[in-house]
Amino acid sequence: MHFKKMACIFIFVIVFSEVVFAQGKLVFTMREPLQTEGGFRGTVGRLEPKQNPDYWWDFYQYSICTMNPDGTDLKRLTTDGTSRRPRMSPDGERIAYTTGYSGKISFNIMWADGSENERYIKNVYNIHNFWWSPKSNAVLVVVEIDRDRDRFENWEVNVTGKIKRWRSERFAKGWLHWDETGDKVITPHNRLLKVLPEGINWPKWSPDGKWIAFTYNRQLALAEPDVISLGRRWSLQDGEPPCDSIVEWSPDGKKILFYVAGEICIALADKGRFIGFRNMSLYKGRDATWSPDGQHIAFIGANTSGRRTSEIFIIDGKTREMQQITSSLNDYFDLHWR
Repeated sequence: MHFKKMACIFIFVIVFSEVVFAQGKLVFTMREPLQTEGGFRGTVGRLEPKQNPDYWWDFYQYSICTMNPDGTDLKRLTTDGTSRRPRMSPDGERIAYTTGYSGKISFNIMWADGSENERYIKNVYNIHNFWWSPKSNAVLVVVEIDRDRDRFENWEVNVTGKIKRWRSERFAKGWLHWDETGDKVITPHNRLLKVLPEGINWPKWSPDGKWIAFTYNRQLALAEPDVISLGRRWSLQDGEPPCDSIVEWSPDGKKILFYVAGEICIALADKGRFIGFRNMSLYKGRDATWSPDGQHIAFIGANTSGRRTSEIFIIDGKTREMQQITSSLNDYFDLHWR
């Protein structure tokens, strides 16, 4: 009996080591219940009627962590209990993230080991998204200000502390973007939004800035902004896949990671046309992210052991073989791989 148990463990380790490789770092948020009566009630779903679960800080704490892609070397980098949405710079040297409560959100940058943690934006109404410059020296941040009109702004936050602001809301929701080198932020031509269907926001820019992916009529769509800006018409291709939301382009700009009914899928694109699609997970997941070389996908899914916690998985981009790399009593969010 003891021999059989040992044999199973040994086999698991061998398979695990063959599937997962050590490239880059995973950065993510780990959620843990507070060691209080409220935290206990939150974990078992027995909150009092007067308690509002929207006030998550009464029940849980969130910390930024890093880990190797093989599940080793887990490190907790923050201790304030309210840190979320970490994103590592392209060079792997720094981590940007948000912290704070609803209506008072701040933006911090720290070194990848958690040292020299500095606050660059303090107590704004919300921070909706942000993108590192390819040079890793600045972050483009979408900030929401609590005011009657034009609530959205873009802020270019340099690691030196210098901040440049674009106060117009017209292009604030994902239209401004870094150029391919990371030297400057590009503002699209005004004609772009006039030609595209009304209501499209938060496009995903390809790494070279030549293409955008977005959802339209619950389909995955592509457009070439420079061509559209010359006044040409835009229309759907034949055979766009269904799409609920888009994650990001692969590092080489040849694949798009997206969700359909909660499952993780990729679309292959060439010169603005789709040439293939694959359901990678056959399994519901969230917070999917490409590996630095675009060969693997990490995501967060349900714990396969039957526990109510979530775990981190990695999918091989060629074989679609899936491996669970964590097993814990906590939940994971905001996964990013660089």
